[in-house]
Amino acid sequence: MSATVGQARAEAAARLAAAGVPTPEVDAELLVAHALGLTRPQVRLHRAEALPEPAAQRLAALLARRAAREPLQRLVGETGFRRLTLTVADDVLVPRPETEVLAEHAIAATPPGGIVVDVGTGSGAVALAVADEARPGLVLATDASAAAVAAARANARRCGLWVDVRHGDLLTPVPDGLRRRVAVLVSNPPYLTEAERRAAETEVTRGDPAEALVAGPTGHEVTDRLLAAARDWLAPQGHLLLEVAQPRAEAVAARAEAIGLRAVRLHADLAGRARVVAARQPPRAHPAAGDAA
Repeated sequence: MSATVGQARAEAAARLAAAGVPTPEVDAELLVAHALGLTRPQVRLHRAEALPEPAAQRLAALLARRAAREPLQRLVGETGFRRLTLTVADDVLVPRPETEVLAEHAIAATPPGGIVVDVGTGSGAVALAVADEARPGLVLATDASAAAVAAARANARRCGLWVDVRHGDLLTPVPDGLRRRVAVLVSNPPYLTEAERRAAETEVTRGDPAEALVAGPTGHEVTDRLLAAARDWLAPQGHLLLEVAQPRAEAVAARAEAIGLRAVRLHADLAGRARVVAARQPPRAHPAAGDAA
C-alpha cells in the first residue's frame, strides 16, 4: 500500500535528521510540496491522501540529494529574500538569510531618488530588495559572472522590478558619469580564504561557486579593492556597506577609517555576529586625480 502524504513527510524528515540536515521537518515538507507541485499548506490539507507513484519517485531523488547536503534552494529552484521570491540559478551564489541584514541597511540608507550600486550582485537579491522597498532613482548592479548577470536580470523580470544589471569586474561597468554621485555603494563580495571555504557548512562547499566565496589567500583581496575605489564613487556623505567575514570585520572597519571614510560602524547579523561594515563619505569628497586640491 502506498504511503500517505503525511507518512511520506514524516519519513522524509527522519531521513534528513539522520543525515544531519539542520531543519529536517521544514525541509521535508518543502520537498514533499515540490514533488507534488503543491504549497506547504496544501501538503497539510492532503496529508491523508496516498502519495502518487510519480511524486514518490521525485521525492526519493530530492531526498537523496538533500541528504547529501545539496542546498534546499537549489532543489526547489527558488528562495525567499525579504519580500521577494527569487529563482536560484546554477553556478550563482544562493542568497543567505544573513544577507537580508545587508539589504536592510542599504534600504535604510537610500535617499529618495538616490543612486545605488550593488557590486557582485549574484542573483540580484540586494539590488532588487532596494528597488522594491526604497525609492531610488537608479539601482545599478554589477557582476563578473555572466551566469550571475543572467540570473539577476531574470529575477528582475520575475519580480517586476527595474535594475540596470551589467557584466564586469567590480565597478568597471559603472559609467564614469556616476563618479562621486553614488548615494549607496553596497556589496556582498567574496571574503573567504580557501581554507575557510573548505571548513564551511556542507551546503556552502557543495552548492555555491568557489569564485563567489573565495577572495584569495587573506580573504581581504576583493574588499580592499572596493575600499580603494569607494571614495572616487561615493557622493558626499554617501554610504558604503560591505558584508564581511566576522573574523575580519574589525580589520575592514579599520581599513575604511584609514582611507578617510567616516562614521564607521559594525552591524550584527541574525546570529549576533559582526558581519556588515558601514561607513560614510565625508561631507566633501576628496578630489580625484588631476583635480585642484
